Amino acid sequence: MKFKTLLCVIALAALTVTGCGGGEKRNDRVFKVGVPHLMSTYDHTKGYDGWSTTRIGAGETVVRFDADGKIIPWIADFKDNIFTVKDVRFSDGSKVTAKDICDSLTDSCKKNPRANDVMKNSRWNVLNETQFEYTGEKSILTDPVFCIAKGGLYTGGKVLSYTTQKAVVERKGQKYEYIAIGDSTTRGLAIEKGEVDVVYDVPRNFYKNREHEETGGARTIMSRMNMRAGRPLSDPKLRKILAECINLREMENPLNGYVFCNPNYSRFTKSSRIYNPAKVDKPVTLKLIFFESRPEFRTIAEATQVQAKNAGINIRLESLNVNALRTAEVNGDYDLVLSSTTIIQSGTVENYYRLYFDSRSTENHTGYNNPAFDAATSLQEMQDILDKDFAVIVYGNPLHNRVSKKKLVKLNPFDFYYDVDEAK
Repeated sequence: MKFKTLLCVIALAALTVTGCGGGEKRNDRVFKVGVPHLMSTYDHTKGYDGWSTTRIGAGETVVRFDADGKIIPWIADFKDNIFTVKDVRFSDGSKVTAKDICDSLTDSCKKNPRANDVMKNSRWNVLNETQFEYTGEKSILTDPVFCIAKGGLYTGGKVLSYTTQKAVVERKGQKYEYIAIGDSTTRGLAIEKGEVDVVYDVPRNFYKNREHEETGGARTIMSRMNMRAGRPLSDPKLRKILAECINLREMENPLNGYVFCNPNYSRFTKSSRIYNPAKVDKPVTLKLIFFESRPEFRTIAEATQVQAKNAGINIRLESLNVNALRTAEVNGDYDLVLSSTTIIQSGTVENYYRLYFDSRSTENHTGYNNPAFDAATSLQEMQDILDKDFAVIVYGNPLHNRVSKKKLVKLNPFDFYYDVDEAK
């Protein structure tokens, strides 16, 4: 009897380790990830909150970008316009069907105006339980706003807790803790002190004696100008003086290679903007808002402040967290909003342009309105119109980096994802 009892104890212990039904081995150690910020929620249908959904590995899209910028299957394989759902399940164990995917895409478009905007020329319909047809630009499906969900359930990891400071997710028996550390230096110190296992976008001095990877990234840093009625920058003459007093060459050394300085709004166009310093007739004060999630933002904000002062323009700087910055941007409580955005926003470069400057876009919060831009048919034409209207100040393209204790999978320049799997 004692021998049988011992066998039962051993068997129960084995089950405790492997999980029910002989599943994957559970790792009780928590893998800690230091990130620049977490969105207000991880509900992919709310604003840009879907960026947290994919970054923390909770939600997945039909297709995704790999580390080389190629579109690859994620939840479904595809051939031409026909998509075949993989053996994927929601976090409650239920199998994902073609209808679930189509319903989820429709739900995103109903709840998120931006999703509806970028999908206006796309169509999808169920063919059978495992297949659906999608007609439209496939890369749009990479946007986190199109994570696949049903009843609040996602196909990635299970979210155990979530706040704007910390998110805990369990995936394949491993717990991940994503910790929001807004200041890039503090974020770097976190890995130096051993408080986290990996951090993103930190100063280079934290590379030493650690695994690190750096890529040119896929972002543009810019200050969009608030041209709403009653705001100082509704005056095109003031916008011209401000835009042309910015000397990017003088910013190169302080930015220490973190940013490839250039005035091009995308990598596919050339800007005609020049450095042509002049002074305003009367002093004016402008409010520039930004958030210090990346090491170069404060440097750019302060350099803009100094250069604008020479033109008689006083710029008041205000650093906000990402969620407060989003609120201020929507409400119009700023004159300049300094941020970085992906050059393939919502899947395509054209969507990237139109999201912020097309008069019909729900993401156009600056009040910019030019029928010629709305009717433009090429990216270069759009760039030329924005330059002529002095609608934005473009600083260049930032680097994206990751520092870790162990070597991880290849860093993806499209930071829709925080890939933290160990390299094989």
